[in-house]
Amino acid sequence: MRVKYLLLTILIAAIAGCDSESGTSTSGPDKEASGRSEVRPTGPQFKKEGELYLVKAAGDTIRKIDIEIADIESERTIGLMHRWSMPDTQGMLFIFEEEEPRSFWMHNTLMGLDILYVKQDGTIESIAKYCVPKSDKSIPSKGPALYVLELIEGFCDIHGVEVGDRIDFKRTDGK
Repeated sequence: MRVKYLLLTILIAAIAGCDSESGTSTSGPDKEASGRSEVRPTGPQFKKEGELYLVKAAGDTIRKIDIEIADIESERTIGLMHRWSMPDTQGMLFIFEEEEPRSFWMHNTLMGLDILYVKQDGTIESIAKYCVPKSDKSIPSKGPALYVLELIEGFCDIHGVEVGDRIDFKRTDGK
Protein backbone atom coordinates (compact mmCIF):
# COMPACT_ATOMS: atom_id res chain seq x y z
CA MET A 1 0.00 0.00 0.00
CA ARG A 2 2.84 2.38 0.86
CA VAL A 3 4.46 1.80 -2.55
CA LYS A 4 1.19 2.61 -4.34
CA TYR A 5 0.79 5.79 -2.28
CA LEU A 6 4.40 6.80 -2.99
CA LEU A 7 4.00 6.17 -6.73
CA LEU A 8 0.72 8.09 -6.80
CA THR A 9 2.36 11.02 -4.97
CA ILE A 10 5.27 11.06 -7.44
CA LEU A 11 2.88 10.92 -10.40
CA ILE A 12 0.78 13.81 -9.06
CA ALA A 13 3.90 15.88 -8.39
CA ALA A 14 5.18 15.22 -11.91
CA ILE A 15 1.87 16.22 -13.47
CA ALA A 16 1.57 19.35 -11.32
CA GLY A 17 5.13 20.40 -12.17
CA CYS A 18 4.65 20.46 -15.93
CA ASP A 19 2.32 22.39 -18.21
CA SER A 20 1.12 19.71 -20.63
CA GLU A 21 0.63 22.08 -23.58
CA SER A 22 4.01 23.78 -23.59
CA GLY A 23 6.12 21.32 -21.64
CA THR A 24 7.46 24.14 -19.52
CA SER A 25 8.44 23.52 -15.94
CA THR A 26 6.56 25.23 -13.15
CA SER A 27 9.10 24.37 -10.50
CA GLY A 28 12.70 25.30 -9.89
CA PRO A 29 14.02 28.85 -10.44
CA ASP A 30 10.63 30.23 -11.54
CA LYS A 31 9.00 29.25 -8.24
CA GLU A 32 7.79 32.32 -6.37
CA ALA A 33 8.48 32.87 -2.69
CA SER A 34 4.79 32.42 -1.93
CA GLY A 35 4.98 28.81 -3.00
CA ARG A 36 2.88 29.37 -6.14
CA SER A 37 4.55 28.50 -9.39
CA GLU A 38 4.82 30.73 -12.42
CA VAL A 39 4.66 29.17 -15.88
CA ARG A 40 7.12 30.71 -18.30
CA PRO A 41 6.37 29.43 -21.79
CA THR A 42 9.35 28.66 -23.93
CA GLY A 43 9.68 28.63 -27.67
CA PRO A 44 12.12 29.62 -30.36
CA GLN A 45 14.32 32.48 -29.23
CA PHE A 46 14.90 35.64 -31.30
CA LYS A 47 18.19 35.63 -33.22
CA LYS A 48 19.28 39.06 -34.49
CA GLU A 49 20.42 38.77 -38.09
CA GLY A 50 19.93 42.32 -39.27
CA GLU A 51 18.60 45.81 -38.71
CA LEU A 52 15.64 47.31 -40.53
CA TYR A 53 14.49 50.91 -40.81
CA LEU A 54 10.88 51.77 -41.52
CA VAL A 55 10.88 55.06 -43.43
CA LYS A 56 8.01 57.39 -44.36
CA ALA A 57 7.50 57.99 -48.08
CA ALA A 58 8.78 61.56 -47.48
CA GLY A 59 12.05 60.17 -46.05
CA ASP A 60 11.68 60.50 -42.26
CA THR A 61 12.66 57.44 -40.23
CA ILE A 62 9.70 55.93 -38.42
CA ARG A 63 11.53 53.30 -36.37
CA LYS A 64 14.57 51.03 -36.36
CA ILE A 65 14.03 47.39 -35.41
CA ASP A 66 16.22 44.31 -35.10
CA ILE A 67 15.21 41.55 -37.47
CA GLU A 68 15.46 37.83 -37.74
CA ILE A 69 15.70 36.81 -41.40
CA ALA A 70 13.85 33.91 -43.01
CA ASP A 71 15.42 33.49 -46.44
CA ILE A 72 15.30 29.72 -46.95
CA GLU A 73 12.15 27.62 -47.30
CA SER A 74 12.42 25.82 -43.95
CA GLU A 75 12.76 29.16 -42.09
CA ARG A 76 9.92 30.74 -44.07
CA THR A 77 7.66 27.76 -43.31
CA ILE A 78 8.18 28.09 -39.53
CA GLY A 79 8.34 31.88 -39.33
CA LEU A 80 7.16 33.11 -35.92
CA MET A 81 5.20 29.96 -35.07
CA HIS A 82 5.31 28.73 -31.47
CA ARG A 83 6.48 32.08 -30.04
CA TRP A 84 4.51 33.63 -27.22
CA SER A 85 5.57 37.27 -27.54
CA MET A 86 7.83 39.75 -29.28
CA PRO A 87 8.71 43.34 -28.38
CA ASP A 88 8.01 46.12 -30.88
CA THR A 89 11.76 46.50 -31.33
CA GLN A 90 11.95 43.18 -33.19
CA GLY A 91 10.44 41.59 -36.27
CA MET A 92 10.93 38.85 -38.83
CA LEU A 93 11.78 39.63 -42.45
CA PHE A 94 10.94 36.98 -45.03
CA ILE A 95 13.01 37.23 -48.20
CA PHE A 96 11.85 35.43 -51.35
CA GLU A 97 13.60 34.74 -54.67
CA GLU A 98 10.93 36.37 -56.84
CA GLU A 99 8.43 39.18 -56.50
CA GLU A 100 4.92 37.73 -56.72
CA PRO A 101 1.62 37.78 -54.83
CA ARG A 102 2.08 36.35 -51.31
CA SER A 103 -0.24 34.81 -48.77
CA PHE A 104 0.44 34.02 -45.13
CA TRP A 105 -1.56 32.37 -42.35
CA MET A 106 -1.34 32.34 -38.56
CA HIS A 107 -1.40 28.56 -37.98
CA ASN A 108 0.55 27.83 -34.76
CA THR A 109 1.41 31.53 -34.41
CA LEU A 110 0.53 32.32 -30.80
CA MET A 111 0.63 36.13 -30.91
CA GLY A 112 -1.22 38.64 -33.07
CA LEU A 113 0.81 40.23 -35.86
CA ASP A 114 0.84 43.06 -38.38
CA ILE A 115 2.03 41.67 -41.73
CA LEU A 116 3.61 44.06 -44.24
CA TYR A 117 3.98 43.01 -47.88
CA VAL A 118 6.89 44.83 -49.52
CA LYS A 119 7.86 45.28 -53.18
CA GLN A 120 11.33 44.66 -54.56
CA ASP A 121 12.17 48.39 -54.31
CA GLY A 122 11.36 48.40 -50.57
CA THR A 123 7.94 50.08 -50.85
CA ILE A 124 5.20 48.69 -48.61
CA GLU A 125 2.46 47.59 -51.03
CA SER A 126 -0.11 46.30 -48.51
CA ILE A 127 -0.56 45.78 -44.77
CA ALA A 128 -2.64 43.22 -42.88
CA LYS A 129 -3.16 44.51 -39.32
CA TYR A 130 -4.11 42.63 -36.16
CA CYS A 131 -3.88 39.16 -37.72
CA VAL A 132 -5.63 36.63 -35.47
CA PRO A 133 -3.39 34.07 -33.71
CA LYS A 134 -3.79 30.37 -34.63
CA SER A 135 -6.02 31.14 -37.63
CA ASP A 136 -5.79 29.09 -40.82
CA LYS A 137 -7.42 31.90 -42.81
CA SER A 138 -5.35 33.07 -45.77
CA ILE A 139 -3.94 36.60 -45.47
CA PRO A 140 -3.02 37.64 -49.03
CA SER A 141 -1.03 40.59 -50.31
CA LYS A 142 -2.83 43.00 -52.63
CA GLY A 143 -0.03 42.79 -55.19
CA PRO A 144 3.40 41.28 -55.79
CA ALA A 145 5.92 41.31 -52.93
CA LEU A 146 9.54 40.22 -52.61
CA TYR A 147 9.65 40.76 -48.84
CA VAL A 148 7.22 40.19 -45.99
CA LEU A 149 7.77 41.82 -42.61
CA GLU A 150 6.01 40.49 -39.51
CA LEU A 151 5.71 42.81 -36.51
CA ILE A 152 3.77 42.59 -33.25
CA GLU A 153 0.09 43.50 -33.69
CA GLY A 154 -0.67 47.19 -33.40
CA PHE A 155 2.83 48.25 -34.49
CA CYS A 156 1.59 49.96 -37.66
CA ASP A 157 -1.11 51.94 -35.85
CA ILE A 158 1.19 52.94 -32.98
CA HIS A 159 4.03 54.07 -35.26
CA GLY A 160 1.97 55.36 -38.20
CA VAL A 161 3.27 52.88 -40.78
CA GLU A 162 1.26 53.10 -44.02
CA VAL A 163 1.14 51.67 -47.52
CA GLY A 164 3.67 53.63 -49.60
CA ASP A 165 6.20 53.87 -46.75
CA ARG A 166 9.47 51.99 -47.23
CA ILE A 167 11.84 49.55 -45.57
CA ASP A 168 15.61 49.62 -45.68
CA PHE A 169 17.55 46.78 -44.09
CA LYS A 170 21.04 45.42 -43.71
CA ARG A 171 22.19 42.01 -42.58
CA THR A 172 24.44 41.76 -39.55
CA ASP A 173 24.86 37.98 -39.62
CA GLY A 174 27.60 37.96 -42.26
CA LYS A 175 25.52 36.24 -44.98
